[in-house]
Amino acid sequence: MNILGSEDRRNEPPSAEISMTTTPDEGSTSTTPSDTLSVGSADTDEQSTAEAPTPAIQTDGPVDSSSTNDAPYDDPVDGLALTGVTVRMGEERQRDSMLRLDDQLSVDIEGSRFEIHGRGHIEWECDTIRLKTVIVDGHHARVYAETREVDSCRTPDNPAGLGPWAISFSITGRFEGGQPDALTASIQGPFIHDSGVFVTEPL
Repeated sequence: MNILGSEDRRNEPPSAEISMTTTPDEGSTSTTPSDTLSVGSADTDEQSTAEAPTPAIQTDGPVDSSSTNDAPYDDPVDGLALTGVTVRMGEERQRDSMLRLDDQLSVDIEGSRFEIHGRGHIEWECDTIRLKTVIVDGHHARVYAETREVDSCRTPDNPAGLGPWAISFSITGRFEGGQPDALTASIQGPFIHDSGVFVTEPL
């Protein structure tokens, strides 16, 4: 497991858009909540008012990586691929207007499966996380996510919905064709520390 605040990203293009092959959506909810980082803290603002835990909500995916990549990434080698990459939001959202909670990522690998646990900040309570880049770059897997604005609560008559909010999320997927040399994950967005937090797990 590797938890980082941010990584030197001089070699990372800031906004590369990579095509991804998307498989049919399996539904909007999961019957088993994801094991996510807690966002509770005595130093933060008022807590979300939900009385009972709700299942983690799937917000993007499943997505498979492509067999070819656009520049500046290399095509995957040796038949390496990522499949079924899916984002799920955690159960808790905590208003954190002073940004006291750290944005963070960790990576767990078990056999051919990986799970990325994260905490990040969104502007409005209804905002979510989506996949930005899912590729194998040569022998290096990359899963980049970003915050996504959702219009349903972004209205002047909903001042209680404005944050920022600290949220927990997880990204799961599977390695195909063997394991790459490393997996780099990131969460990016205007309310994320330095606009992006990166973590690399050697495999």
